[in-house]
Amino acid sequence: MSEIRVDKVADEAGTGAVELTQGATLPSGKTLSGSGTIAVNSSGTAAGLTGTPSITVADITGIGANLTGITTTAGVKFNKEIIEEVNVTGAKLSDNTNIDVSNGQVHLFTTAESTTSTPNIRYDGSTTLNSKMSVGQSLVVTIITTANASAYSANITIDGSAVTENWVGGSAPDAGGSSGVDIHSFTIIKTADATFTVIGNHSKTS
Repeated sequence: MSEIRVDKVADEAGTGAVELTQGATLPSGKTLSGSGTIAVNSSGTAAGLTGTPSITVADITGIGANLTGITTTAGVKFNKEIIEEVNVTGAKLSDNTNIDVSNGQVHLFTTAESTTSTPNIRYDGSTTLNSKMSVGQSLVVTIITTANASAYSANITIDGSAVTENWVGGSAPDAGGSSGVDIHSFTIIKTADATFTVIGNHSKTS
């Protein structure tokens, strides 16, 4: 099994930027493949990716840079914990119905609800979820509200348009819990342009 363990990548003098380009030889005879470059700045950290490069090694250890938009074709295996950020809003869902998945896929509202609401799931205020998803992809969005028996969400919209929800158990929610939190979970599957199959589940903790 091959590994790359480095604290810094720099040029020969240790002062300038370097690039790993297609065909570059890495330790143990491994090579960088694809059609782009990985740029490394003078501090030895990743400055950016261009094209579609990939490193053909079994393991990469100690990456100290933020990576954006990683796509794999052979699956992903995690050997340790996965920690996901939760978007916490100190208010009610009914007053903040736009659910931006750019802020994460789990949204918690900490103020007790007072009425029903229709969440609008989108990527963000200027980008549609439809434009971020390809046909055949799915996304799970979880909305957690502080319970009130008269407050629940029986419908959602995606990018401002109504969708048909397929509710686990056969019927949409008609009441919220009396205490604790209510959990609305939506599995969104894109089946065509701006067309989604939505599976909804509503759980009460009280």
